[in-house]
Amino acid sequence: MADIINFPDESKRLLESANKKMQNQDYLAAKKDFEQLYQQNPTYTYAKKLVRVLQYLDDYTQALALANEHFNAFINDADGFVRYFHLLLLDTQFLTAHKLLFYEKKQDQFSALKEELTQLENAQSLLSDDLKMAKSRHLASLDKMQQPIAPKDWQELIKGISLSDFLMICQKYLKNAQNPFIPPKLVEELVKDGATEEVIIDDKKVDLSELPLPEDAEVLDKTIAVIEEEVQDNPQLEALIISEVKAHFALLYPFLPDKKYARDWAQSYILEYKAMFGEDISTGQLDNYAKIQEKKKKIRQIYQKLG
Repeated sequence: MADIINFPDESKRLLESANKKMQNQDYLAAKKDFEQLYQQNPTYTYAKKLVRVLQYLDDYTQALALANEHFNAFINDADGFVRYFHLLLLDTQFLTAHKLLFYEKKQDQFSALKEELTQLENAQSLLSDDLKMAKSRHLASLDKMQQPIAPKDWQELIKGISLSDFLMICQKYLKNAQNPFIPPKLVEELVKDGATEEVIIDDKKVDLSELPLPEDAEVLDKTIAVIEEEVQDNPQLEALIISEVKAHFALLYPFLPDKKYARDWAQSYILEYKAMFGEDISTGQLDNYAKIQEKKKKIRQIYQKLG
């Protein structure tokens, strides 16, 4: 009677083949095997292996795109975190690397990774005069457009530049910025990157170290809480108001209202929207919020120009 031969299943065969090709540094061939494995079973385990071979092939863009599909898994795995961080450095995404370290300081290797980033940025800064000029010109051209920065332009602006150089460019630009959509985005980026210096906007000093992110601002939370409480019986109205509040506060950043005025801001929106929906609201009620109404009018005019 013939012996029964147990052939390994397809996944096991592919994995053994891919690992052997990796050992032999045949990365293109290994990539094909790992891609097939990942297509059959798109788990973090196979994603991590495919990201590794893509890194060896210097395809950092595709490696990061795949890693981002499993972002939480990479960030919560010590090995994966370090690989993801190194991919950002290899792809010269220094600002994104700063954001990653700023929010993941608990990592055991934080100090070593921070030092690695610092050394790379220092080397980059020594050779970056032309780059800084190009970024400054790009920012100046975006300033003239008087509209939000498109994702592609934003990525072009923040990629390949160190935090210190980006800060310097922002400090220079913000003093005379004309596009109302750009200062809030630049300041938010600097805060996310962990910058602690000062910038000047509209002749006002802004200490980045003391700024919350827009979505974490207490005044926004309090304003939304009042709206939710007052308009809870009308979900449609509540959603419309909160959407506009968030859009307005995004444009006001970093000069958000004091949290003690949160209720006033909320009431001004509630009264306006109730009037639009046919409720009898007297002019005098809104007159109590004249200064707020004037600010809202200016913000709405900015958004209306977008068409």
